[in-house]
Amino acid sequence: MTTDAPRTVGIVAEYNPFHNGHRHHIARSAALTGADCVVAVMSGNFVQRGEPALVDKWRRAKAAVENGVDLVLELPFLYATGSAEHFASGAVRLLDAMGCVTHLSFGCEAGSVAPLAEAARVLAAESPAFKEALRAGLKAGKSFPRARAEALRGEAGEASARLLEHPNNILAVEYLKQCMRTGSGLVPVAVKRTGAGCFEADPRTGIAGAAAIRDLLLEGRTEEALRYMPAWEGAPAVQSLGMYFTLISAAARLRSAEELRATVSASEGLENRLLRALDGAFDMPSLLAALETKRYTKTRVRRFLLHVLFGITRERFAALDAVWPGYLRVLALSEKGGGLLRFVKARKGPAIVTNPAGQRPPDTALADMLALDILASDIYNLIGCGSMRDGSDYRMRPFVRRLGHHPSP
Repeated sequence: MTTDAPRTVGIVAEYNPFHNGHRHHIARSAALTGADCVVAVMSGNFVQRGEPALVDKWRRAKAAVENGVDLVLELPFLYATGSAEHFASGAVRLLDAMGCVTHLSFGCEAGSVAPLAEAARVLAAESPAFKEALRAGLKAGKSFPRARAEALRGEAGEASARLLEHPNNILAVEYLKQCMRTGSGLVPVAVKRTGAGCFEADPRTGIAGAAAIRDLLLEGRTEEALRYMPAWEGAPAVQSLGMYFTLISAAARLRSAEELRATVSASEGLENRLLRALDGAFDMPSLLAALETKRYTKTRVRRFLLHVLFGITRERFAALDAVWPGYLRVLALSEKGGGLLRFVKARKGPAIVTNPAGQRPPDTALADMLALDILASDIYNLIGCGSMRDGSDYRMRPFVRRLGHHPSP
């Protein structure tokens, strides 16, 4: 890392949707690190829960830059819809590749790096005893999260295992694990989640968890939801996985059992379970209910369905993962963010993509990764707007916040 770059803190986010708690995290991250710039690596139009983002990536990126972020980069679909480990891997490697990010800040229930780092060390090392305990748990029919937590308990104790009961702690541990495995120089910073939990809303503080806000928007209680979000230009249009039922069902039926088995998130007969479930399912809730078991969590099933839809096989994932990170897909930026991009370009870092029509990566695998993101946006727009043209990645350009622009109140 050179000394010419401004002190920069990185954040990995989904902003699904962007809310007041996110604004608090951005401000605290800058204050705790003394950072001059904030970079957010953000999921695109599909997120790690295995669902379409409630609000499209352009509006979410704009909201972030209007509220303290200087540069929003898209986390490719390949990682944005992957397991927590893949999600963290893609994002941390991207931040590292920029060569100007000094810190990695994450919100978590623990509020301190030390206990999370202890859990991450055990998970990164994967001792023979840990691997055996994990195999035994999976063989007993337990879900991967539960089997892993129990294996961690045997290595690091009850306190470490209990950390994995909270979603933000899980991602924090994965960020730390990735940093350990790659020898990253990013300095971790933990910002404790305060106020309302993920599924709660607190009108007194104006803070609500993302899940609570999503529920309000999906129920049509938009005015109530907007109490917990910075100002939006009009009511946000929302999407849900249920809107994709016909498309996913058709994609699954067009593939053989062997092709489904090759899907990156398929294992232990999940592909056969899907083919049987399709015969009786009439909407997305009934399909998910038929697939979910103690072994297959609902989140894992949703990710599997998205991977089936987009044809993400283990072979394809490995080929794309081998060349990452290779480009920065810019969604929004401030003028300071523009300075960061100039720094990356000067040091011959990853290619910068603001217009995919004329900036396709020369590497075949990287071009495929970018094409997958563009396809994901096309499908998202087709389902949400009835047209792939509206919001197309070939038509949209990054939002730029100019000097003198005041963040949303």
